[in-house]
Amino acid sequence: MSPLRLHRFAHGRTAADVVSMVNDADPAGTAALRESRLYDYEGWPEAGRRPPARLLAVLAEIYQTTARRLLSDEVVGSYETADRALIDGADFRHLDANQPTPPKRDSRVTPKTDAEATSGGKTAVDTAACVRLLRAIDVEEADVKRRALLFELALAFGGSQALDLLRILGPDEEERLAGVLRDTWRTDEATVRTFEKMTLHARRADDVSGPAALLPVIHGQRMAVGKLLARESMLPTLRDRLLGTYAQLSQLAGFLTYDLRDYAAAERPLHNALRSALDLGDPTLIACMHYWLGRVAADQDRITSVFDHAYAMRNWAARSPSKLLAPLHQSLFSLGYAFEGDAAASVRAHESALVSARAPKENEREFLYWVSPAWVKARRTSLLVRLNQPGQIIKTAEHQLAEIDPEFKRSRGMMLARYAHALAQAKEIPESTVKLTEAAYITRQHSSVRLTDEIGQARARLEPWASTTYVRRLDESLRSCGLAPTGRS
Repeated sequence: MSPLRLHRFAHGRTAADVVSMVNDADPAGTAALRESRLYDYEGWPEAGRRPPARLLAVLAEIYQTTARRLLSDEVVGSYETADRALIDGADFRHLDANQPTPPKRDSRVTPKTDAEATSGGKTAVDTAACVRLLRAIDVEEADVKRRALLFELALAFGGSQALDLLRILGPDEEERLAGVLRDTWRTDEATVRTFEKMTLHARRADDVSGPAALLPVIHGQRMAVGKLLARESMLPTLRDRLLGTYAQLSQLAGFLTYDLRDYAAAERPLHNALRSALDLGDPTLIACMHYWLGRVAADQDRITSVFDHAYAMRNWAARSPSKLLAPLHQSLFSLGYAFEGDAAASVRAHESALVSARAPKENEREFLYWVSPAWVKARRTSLLVRLNQPGQIIKTAEHQLAEIDPEFKRSRGMMLARYAHALAQAKEIPESTVKLTEAAYITRQHSSVRLTDEIGQARARLEPWASTTYVRRLDESLRSCGLAPTGRS
């Protein structure tokens, strides 16, 4: 027998047990391991097929051993270098109570799953939250039957915050969605279309209101889609669309967490989104995930990672029919050059992004709706901040503000805050306080922590003029918006 099968027998587990544990380790069910396929892997190399390296890492954790021990020497030699590195690094002997000398924790490589909930994504609803949810439903819905249905769906999608999302659904969509979540209705094309509709609506809701109320809803929706992928067999076309939705929800969860400046928590769902997109083989989604991972790296001043993701994104964009990916990866390169202080290279990359954004496009993916010439122009201010060119910000900001869609509240607030910062550097104090006051009022509607931090940095620049009437009036406005005048929470 192969070492893989012997380890299963040694742990007294059936093939069904192991398949269930493997699929539970992946909330999206992208592996979708079946018993017949497990037998194929256990029969290799005499029969069947060779097990993937990533699956071996998961099985090593289940069997409390190293992935290397699950293979014979001849089989290990057949893997490529990257897969051998994963196999050699996956060591879970520390889980075995009978192991006399567990390895140091820092030397272990664990398979990256995304099963645990992040700090910002708890979906459990306590008693008080249930009461608030019931009251909210009672106010807006008179029909008793529909109240019960809305309550059930809202609980599944994160509580009372989910009511805004559910309002876009019709009665038939609500009934079908509830049936699917109860496992009394099979996932069909209409169900997948409903999840796609909700995901796009959530993206646009973030433009208006921000991450605080939306993040629990996204986590709830993401978990629901992940359970469907793990639980049900469906047509390949439907599964691909649902897996694409799961990848988008993971990316959105990562972005919202990033907007709350919790970088470590943001990278987990973003990496999960990238793995799902890779499993799907969708170059447009893969490129998009690299863009957001690059943005998170940029905010942590990890310049090498910014360029790594920019190059990866450019390669995947070349395989995609989407023309909107070009301005994204060019913008990421521009940001990387700005980090290095190479103003000329940064400007060239930015101009290339602007030209690409202006080129004619058709049949683009809906989730890239925000990529436009106005967006590329707005990104220029962040580059100028990195290059410490306040004069250029002042010259361009007013014109760029006029081009930003009022629905994109975060973008407008960030532009105003950077404009105010540049005006303060130029000692244009009255005008700086006017712009910063407008940015502060946006925080009453939008919960972006990145925006409040930008406001704080601009206010700190005004500290030498704290005793003036202009700044005192600004501080009163900041307090009315729940912001500390010094920019500290």
